[in-house]
Amino acid sequence: MFSHIKAFRWPILAVSLMTVIMLFTWQFDRAPAKSVNTFDAASFISNGELYKLQVQESVLNLSRVEELSSKYDIAVTHPPLQWTEQDLAFFKSAAGETVFSQLALIPEAHLPPNFATITAAERLFKALFLHFDKILAKDPFQDVQHDPSWTFFKRLENALYPWIYPYWDNVFHINNHTSGKGIVLCVGNNQFKFAASTIRAIREVYHNDLPIEVFFIRENDLDIAKRHYLTSEFDNLTLMKLDDYVDDYYTKFGGWAMKPFAMLASRFSEIIMMDADVFFFQDPGMLFEDEGYMMTGSLFYYDRTLFPNWTKGPDWMRSFLPSMSSFVPKSRWFRGLSSHEQESGVVVMDKRKALLGLLSVCKMNGVTERDEVVYKHVHGDKETYWVGFEVTQTPYAFVKSYAGVIGSYGRGAADGSPEYICGNQIHLDAEGKPLWLNGGLYRNKHAKDGLEYLNFTHFSTGDDWDFGTNCIKNKDTVHDLDPVQRVYALVSVEIDKKRMLDQELLDKNAWKFKDAM
Repeated sequence: MFSHIKAFRWPILAVSLMTVIMLFTWQFDRAPAKSVNTFDAASFISNGELYKLQVQESVLNLSRVEELSSKYDIAVTHPPLQWTEQDLAFFKSAAGETVFSQLALIPEAHLPPNFATITAAERLFKALFLHFDKILAKDPFQDVQHDPSWTFFKRLENALYPWIYPYWDNVFHINNHTSGKGIVLCVGNNQFKFAASTIRAIREVYHNDLPIEVFFIRENDLDIAKRHYLTSEFDNLTLMKLDDYVDDYYTKFGGWAMKPFAMLASRFSEIIMMDADVFFFQDPGMLFEDEGYMMTGSLFYYDRTLFPNWTKGPDWMRSFLPSMSSFVPKSRWFRGLSSHEQESGVVVMDKRKALLGLLSVCKMNGVTERDEVVYKHVHGDKETYWVGFEVTQTPYAFVKSYAGVIGSYGRGAADGSPEYICGNQIHLDAEGKPLWLNGGLYRNKHAKDGLEYLNFTHFSTGDDWDFGTNCIKNKDTVHDLDPVQRVYALVSVEIDKKRMLDQELLDKNAWKFKDAM
């Protein structure tokens, strides 16, 4: 970190700097004994005036957390630290500037960034953001740029989140561009077949008219004809090209990594981010009424329980997180039960509560961060949501059920044992009812010898997986699929069959677009 200081010239200074950094880390990561977010907007609002904070992280009532503990695993985080005049005085000193300058660097490309430094920088940035958020909420026209603390805020912003420019002037402008609720999908040419079918199911099976944004990265990622199909077939759908909003130099998207950035660029304040191959068994709009989501501002789902005794992820987290929420010690990761924790096929988030956590998730999916560090420790973007929230100490909730399987009894050989339920991943709602599957409607979406639809008869939970066939061996956790939900699945299959015919015409340039008739 201080490689530019020549040890033979500056031994005393080097020792002094390390001491200062240790003191700085202790100062910004200390926490009161009561591990709960204690900042309350009500105490900030006085004299009947209503001030609008850009970010109001959830204030967790511990009694309510306990009441919901049978349905959710809720991360109770340490309270946000407050930026003070003493902090300003320290960082304006020679020693403080030396420390701060190390936090405000952009690492050289293709060199592993130091995540302990990133964590310290993001937690300090949060303290500065909350400091200015209160000032601007009270007087939106106040010129904070002349506040001496603003310089430190901007230096950290430039170093941590350089990809927000030039679309946003600063982080405070992000939520100014958002409102309402909506659904976001990331779609390229290879995902179009899933997206077109699941969007039609949302509209025609569940009669949900929430606005939908379809993000693609660059001009050549989604064919013009496919874009035209989506906008002509579905009302209230907007196409969004991600590199119009996020600087590609620091991101260089190519797949999973685009998802949190699409959430950031979305015009919605409250977002259901769903993978294109997700299909719902209930109206997805109900997610905005979920108790865990409303309490914390974010809702996550667990992945399958697979590959125990895995230490790489937990050891990595311990190396850069000096303090963690109440969730982490109870997670499967830290108990050695699974190498997977989160499934990011569906993520629900309110940016008015969780913007700082989302920025941290984006940071973990920047090109240098993900290629040199993050994706070497986790599988794709999945774990970056809850781990990113841990970095900024932002509350979140997991629905308290691990991914199961939906389909039918196996047919032997590669299809799985006739004694097991085999199929695709299913995720349950807080009441234990099937909510969404990922992997599409096919038994194997990667099959080379033709696609076969799932037979939707049963679902099963449990943690005894046959990974190769995607079956659950547990026999006491098998459930018949609700007849109504089976009808929803079968209707979705028929929708997909019709989409296949449409796509054949699209590929032949023979499709007649509705808005051209």
